[in-house]
Amino acid sequence: MLLSIRDLGLTVPLPHGPRRILRGVSLDVDAGETVGLVGESGSGKSTTARAVLRLVPEGAHTTGSISVGGVSPAGPADVRAIRTEHAAMIFQDPRSSLNPVRRIGDSATERLVHVHGIARAEASRRLLDLMAEVGLREPDLLLRKYPHQLSGGMLQRVSIAAALSTNPRLLLADEATSALDVTTQAEVLALLRRLRRERGLAVLFITHDLLLAGACCDRVYVMREGSIVDEQPGKTVFVDPANPYTRALADATPRLPEREHGHA
Repeated sequence: MLLSIRDLGLTVPLPHGPRRILRGVSLDVDAGETVGLVGESGSGKSTTARAVLRLVPEGAHTTGSISVGGVSPAGPADVRAIRTEHAAMIFQDPRSSLNPVRRIGDSATERLVHVHGIARAEASRRLLDLMAEVGLREPDLLLRKYPHQLSGGMLQRVSIAAALSTNPRLLLADEATSALDVTTQAEVLALLRRLRRERGLAVLFITHDLLLAGACCDRVYVMREGSIVDEQPGKTVFVDPANPYTRALADATPRLPEREHGHA
């Protein structure tokens, strides 16, 4: 199992006292598999993904276990290995992962240059190849632009290329399509499916959209108030939800009214 989370708990310090954010979260993602993590805002989806990379608030206390490719983030060296070699995160807003005052090329190759020690010219060449792979035209011109000069969809593709630059085995896609229009969202989802298939990636796909998760994920976990409350195959989670909370999420999804049959 490429990603294994067992009985994960997370408590963060707050001015009025500690607050438990995650409670006994357990989930698995295998190589070549896309697994959805669905829930309302504040349910703990993003916090779970960030905990994999130890991106938790200062002073937070965690319990349980996490393993990524057989490596557990027990100490600084293990955390570094997971972040630089095994896993990468794609954020909801691509502008949050690109420096707004630096050119795309400098910002997107920063990890390769400063963490992996790769020469800047080689890092730029690798990024150019990946930008072409994710469907960006004239990537050499895009490297010299600033984030505000690109559309949201183009920036998300740049972010995906930057995430792939270290050859991760696991992608943590945190609401990676929710800020995009419907057409661009479909293009990015198709891109993620192709990359998963061609590279054998594991993808943890975080979304609040149960219908979307059911359409693009092999399995889906449903979160509520910091806990996993349901797990179902993607093909049945929306059309035939067994759990009452999952059914409530499905029922809350807007639907077009059925056309009435009769004479015009």
